[in-house]
Amino acid sequence: MDIQVILNQMIVLFILMALGFILGKAKVLTRDGNKMLSRLVLFVALPCTVLSSVFKNESDVTIGITAGFLLYVLLAYVIAFAVSVPVIYFTCRKKKDDRGMLNFMSVFGNTGFMGFPVVTAIFGVASAYYVGLFNIPFNLLVFSLGIFLISRRSTKKENPAEGESAPEGEKTGGGFSPKFLLNPVLLAIFLTIPLAVTGAQPPAIIADFLEITGSLTTPGAMLVIGSTLAMVPLKTISKEWQIIPVTLLKLIIIPLLTWLILKQIVNDQLMLGVLVVLAGMPTAAMASMLAIEYDGNEQIASAGVFVTTLLCGVTVPLFVYLLLM
Repeated sequence: MDIQVILNQMIVLFILMALGFILGKAKVLTRDGNKMLSRLVLFVALPCTVLSSVFKNESDVTIGITAGFLLYVLLAYVIAFAVSVPVIYFTCRKKKDDRGMLNFMSVFGNTGFMGFPVVTAIFGVASAYYVGLFNIPFNLLVFSLGIFLISRRSTKKENPAEGESAPEGEKTGGGFSPKFLLNPVLLAIFLTIPLAVTGAQPPAIIADFLEITGSLTTPGAMLVIGSTLAMVPLKTISKEWQIIPVTLLKLIIIPLLTWLILKQIVNDQLMLGVLVVLAGMPTAAMASMLAIEYDGNEQIASAGVFVTTLLCGVTVPLFVYLLLM
């Protein structure tokens, strides 16, 4: 890896994000347009990227390598929670209702929407297979433990009187549902595992289709992120001081500890690079959507996504530099 090449790729990504921001401010990308573009990326382009990554991967991927990487991902999340929980507890004592939300923001990064374009820009398309694997435990944890953390804030009719039901339309917290896992990205990820292990190759026309369609992922994702940030009121950000410890945890402390610990046991430099860079991704954009759905603090979530996404343009290249040392 050449650090100058990587910096150039990161700059291109953030120019795309800046373009999305401008289009959002100019109302060219409205909320409805953003939603449609987001669905195009999530349901069509991103699954094609995941599948295409297998056919571009020249390394010998085995069941053992796949299982080992998933164990490393789980260890990375253990590290993240072990650091986040005490830090958030001591720095945000007066924000008891929001601690779950703040822990969610510190631990769960934008490993899908932003992870794919950033990691593949740095390590090449072959790394998309590992990004896809990373998102299996990510989705399992977000839609179970993550929802629990966010919905703990709910105080609306949490304990209705005996025989009384919560008023219609009022949120009372949520829970995990298997239907959350039935999405095209995860289905593509599960399909890539046997393909990668067996080395199966599709007809050339199918491989070309997947590659061309998957190429929409990077520009589409960065435009959506930029336009979404354009819709976050600046006054919201200035009021939420709690995002300071979240930002330090998400962009510096957690990826640094992930690198220091995992480099002792992970010998594959591509694996280590993917794990560290994904650990340093900004707060998952999903935080805002889940906060709305499960009565979390939407203002803190939006502010955290905005600030960490902007600052990761500085921190991610620094961690890439560490990996090159």
